[in-house]
Amino acid sequence: MSPDGESSNRPSPGEICWVEIPVTDISRAVAFYRAVLDWQTEDAKPAASVITPGPLPGIDVVHFFSKGLRLNGAFVKVSDDSSLARVAGPANIHKRPRLAYYMVESIDETLGKVESAGGRVHVPKTAISGGSMGFFARFVDSEGNLQAIWSGQAKELTEH
Repeated sequence: MSPDGESSNRPSPGEICWVEIPVTDISRAVAFYRAVLDWQTEDAKPAASVITPGPLPGIDVVHFFSKGLRLNGAFVKVSDDSSLARVAGPANIHKRPRLAYYMVESIDETLGKVESAGGRVHVPKTAISGGSMGFFARFVDSEGNLQAIWSGQAKELTEH
């Protein structure tokens, strides 16, 4: 709630409001996240990206995205893929990254979009508390990043 009692479309203190996703190919990442989560971003071209000034070694360019007013972020193009934290592979099965979950209408539909856009399912649709608290899944994006989705929609109960 805002000070005048109105509800706000802006994030509240303590909510996730900015996400940086490391990538090696901005165009591929833009296409992937548009297809999977409907994120808004300009086409990946030099005028839409910002060359980072200052103390950010290993980062070549940032390319901004948004999802409504509540989530904003950037695809951060790293100089080489050795900068990526590839925690989703078999060699890193016990490593636990910080992981934000993105709300979706349907886990099954979103995982279908993930695979169509060049990602892969890491953890399939999984019921939380028998489905009473919703469902989650994890996937690896086009750049090798582990991401997660959650749905508490009633229709998920009938699809499970």
